[in-house]
Amino acid sequence: MTSAHPESGQAYEDIADWFDRHRTRTLMEQPYLDLLLQHLERGAAILDLGCGTGEPILRYLLERSCAVTGVDASAAMLAIAGKRFPGTPFVHADMRSLPFGRGFDAIVAWHSLFHLPHDGQRAMFARFARHLHPCGILMFTSGSAQGETWSDNGGALLYHASLNSAEYRGLLEANGFRVLRHTQDDAACGGATVWIAQYRPGESDETAPRL
Repeated sequence: MTSAHPESGQAYEDIADWFDRHRTRTLMEQPYLDLLLQHLERGAAILDLGCGTGEPILRYLLERSCAVTGVDASAAMLAIAGKRFPGTPFVHADMRSLPFGRGFDAIVAWHSLFHLPHDGQRAMFARFARHLHPCGILMFTSGSAQGETWSDNGGALLYHASLNSAEYRGLLEANGFRVLRHTQDDAACGGATVWIAQYRPGESDETAPRL
């Protein structure tokens, strides 16, 4: 029987094994990950928010010598990831209450930020800024238009929400980010809408490079 969970962390707790079996290992995300890596040095510290079981994004970053810390709200998902990637630090936490007192070179929130309600997403951009070094890179996905929806995944209903593109851009700029790439509804990447931005406080948007 399908059950609805207002918190997606609980939903993923219930479907962790199902999700791991069905999450494609085809790395559709690679072009965007490679753009991210162009801005990073070998051994860069990356925070993977909503890392799930670590496939395929966290694996790809580890294979490219990044120092990845995985964060997920589902302990069951992290249990699978921990067995798969021993030695990699994993933290059971909600991204809205990150426990880190340091900055990272990059933050990835692929198909995870959109599980938060609108106000929760708005508040995240200041947290992203606090957890990035200057010139650090943020990559996240969103919906292509403002709205809310639920989707059935393995018998659990997962909540999704999106702001509109203008508001995301405004939130990024208000928190010191400069948009490097915004691709909407990328058919080659499962229809993902992808944002890549660099944390450059004190600079105008016109001075930021473009990818």
